[in-house]
Order: sequence, then C-alpha cells, then structure tokens
Amino acid sequence: SSGINAEWPLRPGDCDCSIELDDTYTKAYLRRATAHLKLDKKQEALDDFKKVLEFEPENKLALSTVKKLEVELEPEVEYTPRQPGDITNKKRTKPLSDKPMRRIHIEEISVEEYEKFNIGFNKNNIIEILESDILAKSEKTKSSNVKDNSGEAKKTTLSTAKPVPATKPSKPIPVPARAPAVVKVEYVELPTQVPANSLQFNSDVRKLKSNPEKLFEYVKQIDPDVYPKLFQQSLEADQLFMFLEIFEKFYIPRKLPIYQELYYLTRVQRFSMAIMFKTKEQEQTIGALLKYLLQTSDAGKEAIVHIIKEYGSRI
Repeated sequence: SSGINAEWPLRPGDCDCSIELDDTYTKAYLRRATAHLKLDKKQEALDDFKKVLEFEPENKLALSTVKKLEVELEPEVEYTPRQPGDITNKKRTKPLSDKPMRRIHIEEISVEEYEKFNIGFNKNNIIEILESDILAKSEKTKSSNVKDNSGEAKKTTLSTAKPVPATKPSKPIPVPARAPAVVKVEYVELPTQVPANSLQFNSDVRKLKSNPEKLFEYVKQIDPDVYPKLFQQSLEADQLFMFLEIFEKFYIPRKLPIYQELYYLTRVQRFSMAIMFKTKEQEQTIGALLKYLLQTSDAGKEAIVHIIKEYGSRI
C-alpha cells in the first residue's frame, strides 16, 4: 500500500484517471477529497471540495467540509504575553477610530493660575447668566416683525400664527409593466454512440439533463442486457432512480415493455445497495412500474414475482 490503511482502500491516484477522462465528474473529486482527508492532506482535500462546488454549488457535504477545513487551515497568530507597564505589546484587532489622529498640547499650570482662571465662574454667577439668557430668548420669541409685500410691518405672535396647510399627496407615478421573460430553449444534440462505460454515460447524462425528451431517447437506445457491463460496480442510487423515473414518465404512457429493463438493472452488482436509498416518492414510482408490469408483461408469474422481490416493493 502507499501509506493508506486497510479501512480506506481508495487512494487519491485511483480517481485521477476518472478526472482525466471527464474533468466535470464531481463524484471523482469527492472521492479523491475523502481519500486526501484520510491521509491528513487537508489542503489537497480543500482544493478538491472547492472544485466540487464549482459544478454543484449546493452540495451539502462539500459546503460543510470547506468551512471546516478553512478554519483548520487558517494560520495561527503568535501572541506574546503582555508585560506589566508595557503598552506596545497590546493586541488590537482593529484601530480604535477611523478618524485621523491629531496632536493636543497639554500644559501644566500652578494652583494660583487655576484659581485666577476660575474666579468669575462661581455658582451664583452661573445662575445669573442662565436667567438673563432665558429672559432674552423669551422676549425675542413673544413677537416678531414680519414685513409683507407692501413694506408694512405687522406683529405676529406664536399663538396667532396660522397653521401651514397640509400638502396634498401627489399622484402615484405609474410603473411600466415588465416585459415577459424570454425563456431560452437550448438545443441539445443526441449522442449517436451507445456509451462504452459509466464515465461516458455520466458525461452524456449531464449534457442531456435539461432536456428530458432527449434523455429518454438516449436511454431507450441502450440495450438492457448491456446494463451490467456498462455500470459494473459503479451504479449509484441517483442513476438507478433516474432510469426508473424515465420508465414511469415515458415508457408507461407510450405502452413500451419494461420487463427487460427492470430485470437487467437487478443484474448490476451494486443494485441491491442502490435500491436501499429510496424515498417515499421513489417507492411510489417503483409501485407504479410493478403494477404496469403485472398488467402488460407476459414474462410469467415466477419471473414477475422475482422482480417484485428484488425491488422490495409491496403492491
């Protein structure tokens, strides 16, 4: 072995070939990143998880792991304990103020100069100053001379001042209607060759995923007896249920036979593990397919019962 334990047989180099064949194959990046983590190569793992997010921005595993690794790989700031009386070693995360600093000149004065400076500001003098200021302001605001257009002065008091009429609300400005959104339909060319391996199949499916009709035609041109050789040990749950959803949405309405398709999917080595991860909606899809199989197939009772057991469904 190359430094990896028996509990994790996958090595980072095992995924390099898959990435060279298809540099958008996110599962290969995920597996290589996981292998890097097992080898404690955190930076390499972080790079691969970030590559996954370029193709699948909502991938929960990659999002959570990237956040964790970025925290772990953040360089630590060396901190020296502060000595008594030392103010130069104080750790600051940000400046105290964004405003520019200015120099203030401070001059020491004697007690005599201080008393001389404050001699006119005793308690009684402050009260007198405040009272005179208040009286002056009240006299000023009681009446004021306002000149009209003819030049005559007239007195107005605060109590007799006319209220300012409220302004009428302005009419709402009409908002022009938005133009209808233009939906661009991208033309996808159907691959003419049957995929030779699962890597080519995954690459073709990613290109056709936005066009379900083309994806149905692509799947239909693959002979069912090729499924075991095509996927070998690489059948994933999402691939399996993609087939089943296509059978339900396109094969049943067109009354196409589905026994061979369902049977040869069970012959793929990883089928029993992939079928375990089904949701309630996917269980309903399997139930609809098996009911359709019972109504239309002439494969025989034993063969159909075998299919039902393999898919683990109760009709």
